[in-house]
Amino acid sequence: MVENLGLAVPGDAKRAAELIYQSDAPFYDYWFALPRELTLINLARLWHEPNGSYSYRNAQVLRNAQEEIIALVFHYPAGYGAQLQIDDSIELHTLALDLDILRTRQRDLDFLFPHVPNDAWYLRTIAVHEEHRSQGLGARMLSQVIFAARQAGFDQLHVDVDSGNPGAVQFYRRHGFEVLVESKVRTLTQFSLPASLRMVKSL
Repeated sequence: MVENLGLAVPGDAKRAAELIYQSDAPFYDYWFALPRELTLINLARLWHEPNGSYSYRNAQVLRNAQEEIIALVFHYPAGYGAQLQIDDSIELHTLALDLDILRTRQRDLDFLFPHVPNDAWYLRTIAVHEEHRSQGLGARMLSQVIFAARQAGFDQLHVDVDSGNPGAVQFYRRHGFEVLVESKVRTLTQFSLPASLRMVKSL
C-alpha cells in the first residue's frame, strides 16, 4: 500500500464514486433524487470530467497492493471554491438528468454549508473504503492535508461534518477540530439530512 497520497486517474471512477457516495449518502440521495446505482453512475461521470468538484484532477488517493484506490480526499484553498462552483455548473450539463431538479436541490443543500473565509484551507471530502477502516488511513490523510495547508501558508483548516455521523464528529474532535457553526435546514430533515457542523482547526 502506498504510504502517501498520490494522484488520481480517470480509471479510478468506479471505486471513487463509491467512496464519495459513502462519505455522505443522505446528501447524494437528496441531491440526485435517484436510486443508489444511478447516483454512482453519475458521480463516476463527474469524476471523468477535467474540471469540477468531483473531477479526478482535484482528488488525491491512497491505493492498495493491487493499485485500487482504498481512500480519497478533496482539499484546497478556500478561494478555489468559487472556481469549482463555476466548473460544476458546466460539468452538470454533461449528465442526462433534470438540471432544474439538481439546481433546486443544490440551493437547498447550500444552506447547510457556511461561507469559508478566503484565508482558510478547506477539506471537502475524506473517505476510506469500509474494508480498510480502523487502520489509521483517515488520520494519515488528514496529517498530509494539514501539512499541505501549512506549507501553503494557511493557519486554519475548515471541514463540514454531518452531525448525524457521530464517528466522523469524534474523529475530527480527536484531531483538534472545534465546532464553529451548526447549520440546520428544516425542509431537509425529512430526507435524513440533519444539521451540518462547520468544524475548524487552527494550524
